[in-house]
Formats: sequence, C-alpha cells, structure tokens
Amino acid sequence: MSPKRIVPPLLLLALAGFLVWRFGLAPRHAEPGLLVSGTVEATEARLGFELPGRLVEVLPREGDRVAAGDPLARLDAAELAARRVQAAAQVDGARAQLAELEAGSRPEELAAARAALAAADERVADAARDVERARRLHDGRAISREALDKAEAGLEIARAQRAQAAEQAALVAQGPRRERIDAARAALATAEAAVATLDAALAKTALAAPFAGLVTVRHREPGEIVAAGAAVVTLMDPDDRWVRIYVPENRLGAVALGAAVEIASDTFPGRRYRGEVAHVASAAEFTPKNVQTAEERVRLVYAVKVRVVDDPALELKPGLPADVRLPLETE
Repeated sequence: MSPKRIVPPLLLLALAGFLVWRFGLAPRHAEPGLLVSGTVEATEARLGFELPGRLVEVLPREGDRVAAGDPLARLDAAELAARRVQAAAQVDGARAQLAELEAGSRPEELAAARAALAAADERVADAARDVERARRLHDGRAISREALDKAEAGLEIARAQRAQAAEQAALVAQGPRRERIDAARAALATAEAAVATLDAALAKTALAAPFAGLVTVRHREPGEIVAAGAAVVTLMDPDDRWVRIYVPENRLGAVALGAAVEIASDTFPGRRYRGEVAHVASAAEFTPKNVQTAEERVRLVYAVKVRVVDDPALELKPGLPADVRLPLETE
C-alpha cells in the first residue's frame, strides 16, 4: 500500500481524537455565578361554578387562548329563570298594592261614606221629630209612657248609627293607616330582594375567564352534572410564570431583587431564557428533598422566585425542571 493512501485516514483519526479530547475530556472552565435547579410554576386557576347544575355548554378546548371576561361554560338555568318570572310577578303585585294604599281612598269610597253619613243625619232628624210628637201626645195623655220610651230609644239608636257613619267617613277620608303602608313597603322590598337573589343566581350559571390566559385542562363536558366548586376548566396565565429555586444561606447576600438571570432546561438544550429575581423569602427553611445544590453541606436555604420574562413560545411549561444561573454580586 502506498504512503499517499495511508496519510488521509491518519489525519482523520487525529482530528477525531482531538475533537473527543476537546469536547469530552478536556477540562471546562466553570461559568460564573451560582447554578441552582428548580421547577417552572405558573399562576393557574381551577374554575368552576358556585352552584350545582347540569352543564349545557363548555366553549374552549385545551390549548385555546381566552381574554379576560370571555365566556367559558354555562349551566342549565331554566328552573331559575322560571322562578325569577314568578318573583317578578310578586314584585308587580306588591308594588300595585303599595300604590293603592299610598293613593288613599278612591273618590267613589269617599262619596259612599258621605252618603251614609247624610242618611244617618236624616234618620237622627226623623227620630228626633218622632220623640217630639210622642212627648206632646204623652203630655196630652194620648199615648202611654211606654210609647214615649220607645220613641226616645229609637232616637238614641239613630244617634249611635250616625256616630258610626261619621267615624267611617273620617277613616275613609284619612285613608289607610301608616302601619298598613309600611307593611306593604316591606312586602315590596322582600319581593324585590327575591328577584335580586335570583338574578345573582342566574349570573352564577355563566362562567367567565377572570384573566387572559391559556386553557390547560378541560375537566368536564356538556351534559355532566357538576357540584358546586367542581373544576370545569383550568386556566393558566402565561405571562405569570416563574422558577422556584432554593439558594444556600451563605450565598443569599449576593442575590439581588430585580437581578437578571439565565434560565435553561434539558428539554431544550442550548436554549437560554431571560429571567428576573422577583422575590426572596424572608425566612429560611431546610433544603427540600427534591432540590440539590452545589454545596450539599448547607442545609438551610431561602426560596427565591425567578420570573420568566422572555419565552413567547411558552416552552417553559409548569412542572418542567429548569436550571437558573444567578450572577452573584460578590464575584
């Protein structure tokens, strides 16, 4: 075999050995900062109804984006709507009764009371004339004492009836008592409160998004009976994601609020995401079992919340393990 055919394979072998040494065996320079592992978390809401009922509609699918206030699901509200109609009718009746009482007596009632009083006056006058005639006849010994007494008794009865008619006319003119009007107002307020209660219940049969986000779980389907508080959909706020990490106690002083950090994940090797230190716990705790730090001898750690500020593709999903490199100020 000639030397010209041997040289190229040797060069290739040497190049391969160099690459293996350079990227596999050669010592690497440690990147500055503190590398801590954590888990991606996000603001999530398990949304359900305050009332039990049958689902008639679930609008979004998993993965759909919704805006704040968008409808998500709806319960069957036929029974509540019927009760609301009944309660509204009771409000109308109570309002009409109150208006009648506040308006006072009708003109026809006033006229009838005055006519009754006038008739009573005439009866009194007739009875008085009868008594006067009976006295003259009794003085002339034309009638007995018993007949005179009977005429005088008729006058007293007529006067009593006249007094009763006068009181009735006064009551009609005065109108309903204040207590009856107050009771009618209370009845109207009770009926209106029943309508307001049913309106509030009807509003609770519609489920709307409390914030703009991404539907991550659709727990229920139309036709199912759901209990009060049972989750129907889970909504995640993609703009409020963070990585919770734990920093050793002896390195906490170098962590600054608002500091820019770098986030990485084994799921997307080679990619880096910008983050920001949003919160540092005020109290120490023992290292959680699922957290490992570079300094295992340190047992007391502080929870640090690192907000994700640059991940428009939502690659860092809740539950995903992630590494955070903190630029320590003392270095």
